[in-house]
Amino acid sequence: MLTHYTRYLPHMLPPEETYFITFRLHGSLPQDVMDRLLDEKASLQRQLADQVAEGNESEQQVSARYNKRYFARFDKAMDTAMQGNDWLRQSAVADIVRSAIHHYDGTAYTLHAYCIMPNHVHMLVTALANNKPFCVIMKSLKGYTARKANALLNRTGQPFWQPESYDHVVRHAAEFQRITTYILNNPIKAGLAKDWSDWPYSYVAV
Repeated sequence: MLTHYTRYLPHMLPPEETYFITFRLHGSLPQDVMDRLLDEKASLQRQLADQVAEGNESEQQVSARYNKRYFARFDKAMDTAMQGNDWLRQSAVADIVRSAIHHYDGTAYTLHAYCIMPNHVHMLVTALANNKPFCVIMKSLKGYTARKANALLNRTGQPFWQPESYDHVVRHAAEFQRITTYILNNPIKAGLAKDWSDWPYSYVAV
């Protein structure tokens, strides 16, 4: 069974794991911002290599810290972007994505939380053991929503989502709670709501 896919990075997505997933709109960040983030990523990678070489920590430990730092910078850039595509700001487009996320709940994954922001989406799910690998489910979700949203926006056939997604395996209960809080606080951090429940495109399972 296929449990991973590779585009720019390897994505290991075996069943029965809990994942924090982020995917963003195509063109959601200007090129100068992407260039700056890539420079920062290269710098962090050099730091990672130096720290591993010193032997004080394992490569896995350093890599986890590096990924967390880079994702925080990347997510902040998305939250504060003043330019770039933000089609998810339109309620009709966000509704398409929300319905698709709920569609797979209970069949492909257990849905724990999500937040649909103007230019990106955060999801926390546990993949269920079934005939379809989770990476195929994500491809289907993004493909379906892209077609529906593009038709609504009269831009059929053009890229809607950035191909690459961020995925992180949630290892323990404390991390699960931290990520849930992070997802719900995203619109508050971005100045879009005062409380998570005020944002119409946030959800947490009860």
